Amino acid sequence: MTTTISTTNATKNLPLLRNGDSGDSVRFLEQLLSSIYWFSQKINAPTLINENVRFDGIYDEQCERIVKEFQANYNSTFPAPAPNIAVDGEVGPQTWKALGDAIFRYTYL
Repeated sequence: MTTTISTTNATKNLPLLRNGDSGDSVRFLEQLLSSIYWFSQKINAPTLINENVRFDGIYDEQCERIVKEFQANYNSTFPAPAPNIAVDGEVGPQTWKALGDAIFRYTYL
């Protein structure tokens, strides 16, 4: 018997992240963003991730700018039926799902 979990249900348990947050969830977010950048370098790669970026588990202005850029890139590069996610710098259910979609796209397709 195979059990499947929809991405939508899986993202319900992930925290809302925004500027001022810190900890393991932010570190996980940073790892996802970094992986998406390296896997997608040839296709609309985020420009804010470079050698000067510090991934330190702190959701600061730098992290917020990178999240906004990811959100904008997601909206412009993922075809329907992908949701048009808010470009607000917050990581809620829609952005968590978009991060999962992007990781899948860049690592498996």
